[in-house]
Amino acid sequence: MIVTVRTTTDARAKADALARGAVEARLAACAQISGPVTSVYHWQGAIETTEEWEVVFKTTEARYPALEAHLLATHDYETPEILATRVTRAGEAYAGWVERETAAAEETEPPEPDERPFFVYGTLRPGAYNHDRFLSGRIGTEADAVLHGAVLHDGPGYPYVVPADGGRVVGTLLTPAPGAYGELFGLLDRLELPVGYERVAMDVVRVRDSARVSAWVFLAAPDAPLGAVIESGDWFSRP
Repeated sequence: MIVTVRTTTDARAKADALARGAVEARLAACAQISGPVTSVYHWQGAIETTEEWEVVFKTTEARYPALEAHLLATHDYETPEILATRVTRAGEAYAGWVERETAAAEETEPPEPDERPFFVYGTLRPGAYNHDRFLSGRIGTEADAVLHGAVLHDGPGYPYVVPADGGRVVGTLLTPAPGAYGELFGLLDRLELPVGYERVAMDVVRVRDSARVSAWVFLAAPDAPLGAVIESGDWFSRP
């Protein structure tokens, strides 16, 4: 059975990333973006009015659970709108196309990743809003660290790091808890890659002992939507 799934987000770039990520993962045959629309809603005891973009995915009932899990992992809202509606009638050819395009790819054993720690510098840092949401129970140790030879850009939506001579970015080294590496590695890839990042192994300096540590860093992909440079290199001290 064909299902349409609707969500909203507060920036066109985020809507594009949600749409592309779901289609690339074959969780939806297509995704249509419209907006801006004006949303009026209750939130934390007040009535809010916000400009948003709407994304409507075309998928199947069998693929809906995986699409929902993907949206929850990649959406930056605390409580994202995810509404699914069964399609009672559909053209036979179109329904067949949706079925074919959302068929799960054959499972293959993923390559064993190098068990480097992760250097995080924005919303995944301890104390930032996505740390507890996604990393709780998966982290063994945390250590302050600095990435040299890079600059930090503001959003829209997320911070992005770009290599640059003379720059520095402040962040945290996260070492996964015992037995959690594979789960965390996959989660961070699903979270970061669809919204404009690429994962690269780089050396960072651990603050407590000045040791150079090879870590996974999510850099801005070539087409990432970069905002202004955060001169301090520290997401927590941005203006």
